Amino acid sequence: MTKFWVAFKSEHQSEVQDLQLEVDEPALSCDIVLRALGRHLNPSEEWPFAVDCADCPTDADIGERAVRLNRVQAARRHLKLTYLSYRPEGTVLQFSC
Repeated sequence: MTKFWVAFKSEHQSEVQDLQLEVDEPALSCDIVLRALGRHLNPSEEWPFAVDCADCPTDADIGERAVRLNRVQAARRHLKLTYLSYRPEGTVLQFSC
């Protein structure tokens, strides 16, 4: 189980919310964080997007980068988010999606 903090702001909120979530995956990616937040916000809805267990590799070609960027943007629109970042438990680094 991997615990992390997610900070997010929806279109209809004036302030960023912080929330601690937990997933079964051994590592985190933006896809995993978005799916976990989606399950928290809409528990009865099945997540409609593909989920990569790792963020985009640094040596990925432009096509792969475009696919992942489009998917993350679509997931943020689906959840009506204007801001999203996450911080794995026990770290000080915050990652933006």
